[in-house]
Amino acid sequence: MQAAARLEAAVERLAAALPAALARPRPAGQPGGDADSVPRAEVAALAARLDATILRLRAAMQDELRQADEPGEED
Repeated sequence: MQAAARLEAAVERLAAALPAALARPRPAGQPGGDADSVPRAEVAALAARLDATILRLRAAMQDELRQADEPGEED
């Protein structure tokens, strides 16, 4: 459970830091300066996969918690 909480906290920190990083001007000729270092379509696809993974993780955690709360179920 701690790993999931740390993952979610890391994602939240990245989401909070992203706008400032994107707003920072970069000199031409350096990565992120005059052209994207990674195509935006690839970033969007990766973000969608990450969102889907987080949703599956949350669902799995909820199922696990629900099973742990059911009476008569012991490991």
